[in-house]
Amino acid sequence: MRARSKSSWRTGALLLTLVVVAACAGSTATWPVPHPSATGPDRQFVPLPSAASARPVISDAPKTTAAAVTVNSITADYVYTTELVTPIAHLYGTFLDDFVVVTIKNGNSQPVKVVVTTEIVDYTDKSTDTVTVAANGTKVIRQNPRLTTAAIDGLNSEHNADFHIVVSYLDNGENRTVLDQTDQTLVTSRRDFPWVIKGMSQQEDFNLLPAMVTPTDPAVEALIRSAGNYDPSHAMTSGYTKAGDSDNSVYQRLSDLWQAETTDYSLTYISTTISFAPGSSQRIRLPAEVLNQASGNCIELVLLYASAVEALGMDPVIVLVPGHAYLAVNVDGQGNTYYFVETTMIGQNTFDEAVTYAGTEWDTAHPHLKAGEKDYGWVDVVSQRSNGVLPIPWR
Repeated sequence: MRARSKSSWRTGALLLTLVVVAACAGSTATWPVPHPSATGPDRQFVPLPSAASARPVISDAPKTTAAAVTVNSITADYVYTTELVTPIAHLYGTFLDDFVVVTIKNGNSQPVKVVVTTEIVDYTDKSTDTVTVAANGTKVIRQNPRLTTAAIDGLNSEHNADFHIVVSYLDNGENRTVLDQTDQTLVTSRRDFPWVIKGMSQQEDFNLLPAMVTPTDPAVEALIRSAGNYDPSHAMTSGYTKAGDSDNSVYQRLSDLWQAETTDYSLTYISTTISFAPGSSQRIRLPAEVLNQASGNCIELVLLYASAVEALGMDPVIVLVPGHAYLAVNVDGQGNTYYFVETTMIGQNTFDEAVTYAGTEWDTAHPHLKAGEKDYGWVDVVSQRSNGVLPIPWR
């Protein structure tokens, strides 16, 4: 995804003077007015998956079915996923299909106790279940071995890996093996986010983006500490005031973040969309990597800003339009009014200008979003947290 060219930013009476911010942007006399609910997002066009859904969304990820193995009338066979998508790997079994599904059939006249253990060697913890399968019965075991933090840290590119499964049963207190097999799977880079997941609608896929919003990352916390230096109070408060933004606290904190990104981190926008992963995915750096490399494309800069906003107890929203993304921030904690921020203007424009320009973007995008048109999306990070889309367990 990429931003529009800078030349398109000069529209009508809006002439953006490209400057490097040298002091805290804005004043109480010039702060833009937040967009009210009358022109802000209508909730009915935002399809959110139900938090009460009993089964995960079908992802149609590539799978392999292993040949059944029978030992002492106990038969085990399994289906496993041949590609683990790292940025959303912790969502397998909830929003995505289970990584492995094992079926145990007991052909004996007595119940048996069966132990199933799976892992991706050197990448995940072991997942283990002990179940009792009734006489002449069948039991299905679903497992999702989780990537370790160390593994995610090292996944700068995709790697072939060994999926290992062991099924055993207890025979008079002794452990006997039904199957012990190793198969190949692919573990993707932590940076490769899939924009198309079979079996999901586009909005359902968009709703997984908050997995890459990382409010507890130490690098994001350091950004907030730097932002506090630009606040008139020399501190960063969290959450919303009872009066909403009547004291301009939301706008001030957003401006403080912009100043810290500009002055202390020298952030700038770059257009990079290349991905070396198969299929419709994009290489997206996590917020800490954007800060470390002092640059980001449109979605990377949005994810960084959203991370800091969420860490400050405010409600960020990712707005997606064809080929581009920008940020919305709820002003009152009630979803009534929003500031919109064009994050690709970092390092070249003031925060006031970024908010003013993003407001015009929203006025254009709103009817398309309301109509549910393709490539338009509204991703409320806080709502998706409630639905179970937690941050990638990195660092």
